[in-house]
Amino acid sequence: MYSFLILGLNQKPNHMKKFKFVVTTALLFCGLLLHAQQTITGSIADADGNPIPGATIIVSGTSQGTTSDFDGNFSISADPQATLEFSSIGFETQTVAVNGQDNLTISLQDSVNQLDEIIVTGYGTQTRGKLTGSVATVDVSDAVKVPVVNAAEVLQGRVSGVTVVSNGQPGSAPRIRIRGYGTPNNNDPLYIIDGVQTNDAFVLNSINPADIDQINVLKDGAAAIYGSRASNGVVIITTKTGKGLSSPKVSLEISTGMSNAINLPELLNAQQLGQVIWDSKTNDGAETTHPQYGSGISPVVPLSLQGVGVPTTVNPNGTDWLGAIFQAAPTHNISLSVQNGNEKSSTLFSLNYLKRDGVQIETGYERVGIRANSEYKVGKVWTVGEHINVTLDEERNGNQVEEALRSSPLIPLRDNNGAFAGIYKTSLGLGNANTPYATLLRAKDDYNKSLRVIGDIFIQAQITPELTFKSSFGGQNRY
Repeated sequence: MYSFLILGLNQKPNHMKKFKFVVTTALLFCGLLLHAQQTITGSIADADGNPIPGATIIVSGTSQGTTSDFDGNFSISADPQATLEFSSIGFETQTVAVNGQDNLTISLQDSVNQLDEIIVTGYGTQTRGKLTGSVATVDVSDAVKVPVVNAAEVLQGRVSGVTVVSNGQPGSAPRIRIRGYGTPNNNDPLYIIDGVQTNDAFVLNSINPADIDQINVLKDGAAAIYGSRASNGVVIITTKTGKGLSSPKVSLEISTGMSNAINLPELLNAQQLGQVIWDSKTNDGAETTHPQYGSGISPVVPLSLQGVGVPTTVNPNGTDWLGAIFQAAPTHNISLSVQNGNEKSSTLFSLNYLKRDGVQIETGYERVGIRANSEYKVGKVWTVGEHINVTLDEERNGNQVEEALRSSPLIPLRDNNGAFAGIYKTSLGLGNANTPYATLLRAKDDYNKSLRVIGDIFIQAQITPELTFKSSFGGQNRY
């Protein structure tokens, strides 16, 4: 875009016989390059043309990303000159320059190198090329390129046949189903965190994604080694150590984001509700009268609520109760870790702080976590070590959507004395719902605080290159 500015000064002579014109012209040239975000759509398939669901698309150099849907389609907003990275488990990562295109067709090639990847299966490990059971591995390094705050979010949308559902409350236990529902009773999989077994899905909230080294999902017969507890599948999470490092490594990750409730229904305002009541009475052949809207031909929104003890002025447009209880909710996540390793030992120590506000006012989740992993080699045969994770969290829950849908738009947030308005008698025509706004604000100091400890200590003996003996003692508890 170019901008021009012309300045002209015209000076007329003082005498009619003399005509002198002095014209000064200045031309200013400005080139403005505007970088606008554009929506880029496309599809991702393998070499045979089969769609790849759950593939990750990242804008290079940023944490902005998305995943492909069941049919391999994706949509992402990016600069027209950006570079996109496409990746999925079992495929080579592909980098594509957008170059102003708004539709991309991506074909990912199989990754041969991943056949040698070490996979934790059951009580041992195998290379991927030797696996015969149904085992899926999450590419954690790829998953954490977008802001995720717990282990459940790392799994979400990245493993075929695995469904991760949340009720929307920050800090609530996720519902994970592997290949659907097997029984009408308990369908929770078995979770194994560094060898510690549990069926408690809350444990996933206590794990910092930055500490995760590998996640494997065992399905069907691959989970049989764990017995009946694994009848719904197994999720194995292995956390990082300092192995393979030539020097100490310090990592600091800071991320922030914003959550919003979308596709909220549009509620009736005060006048629209009155008209619906009038239409209903007319259709029933009943008298068009109402304690608040009067008895005229048409409903009239009152200036103040009728029949209530405290003067309460009515908002002429009515109260949008959904708008009153929902908010833009920020998330802040800070992780600091120190890793070190050599031939004799490997260690990891990490700190994590998470604060996630809920999309409903005065709800949220706050977590402080400490992790210590270490291994020490004793002689040529023995290795001892531990994995300890301690989490202190605070959870404030509340769901007032149903009450918001039932509350009359005639009721304001507060009465004329500044107190919360509502609850009124049914005979006043205002319904009998608890005021959702007041309920959430009154419960702002009601929270659940808990301390969770999960970990193990172990001793291991490398008897032969092919035979390893390992004994461990571990557990988890929530206080």
